[in-house]
Amino acid sequence: MRNSKGFTLVELAVVLVIIGIILGAVIKGQDLVDNARAKQFTNNVKSWQIALSAYYDRKGRFPGDTDKNGLIGEDAGDSVNTDITNAKFVNTPLQQFTLGQNTYYVYAGNDAAATPKNILLICTSATCGTAMNEEALKFVESFDTSIDSSADAKTGSVYGITGITTAPSTTTWVTNSTVTKAAAGTDWLTYTTITGMVYVLQ
Repeated sequence: MRNSKGFTLVELAVVLVIIGIILGAVIKGQDLVDNARAKQFTNNVKSWQIALSAYYDRKGRFPGDTDKNGLIGEDAGDSVNTDITNAKFVNTPLQQFTLGQNTYYVYAGNDAAATPKNILLICTSATCGTAMNEEALKFVESFDTSIDSSADAKTGSVYGITGITTAPSTTTWVTNSTVTKAAAGTDWLTYTTITGMVYVLQ
């Protein structure tokens, strides 16, 4: 007489196929969520570039450039916050936004180099003193690829930093301190000490 307890091989195979399909859908769904967040990160940063250019077109200077010499955040009275707020843009760029696990802080200013350049500085802490986690590094890598067509954390218009001499101002949204560039490697995800992303404005 046949024992009716247990599953047949066919039944087990069907269950395993169903589990595989479910796992595949979950993994694919997470990829879609991550890609959507990376695109949102890119859009938020690019909205700053658009706002800075629009302000320049309106006022003949960048926000936070009171002496009109083309350099953001150079002088003590410079305030990107005040200028952007007073411009009353229809879509004001976000100085602080949350995506996934992190809150991102955006500052405009200059890199305080011998020949200074205007930059956007994006960090996952208000002081730019906390290392970015893997999710944040994936977002900045995606942004870097969209700007430089490569994911190189140490060169190009987008690069990583591992330190900053003076924390940026959460009141004026200005950064004008020397940064320490990521020193070695080419892939954002190989670093464990990146505290921020610099985007050099053209």
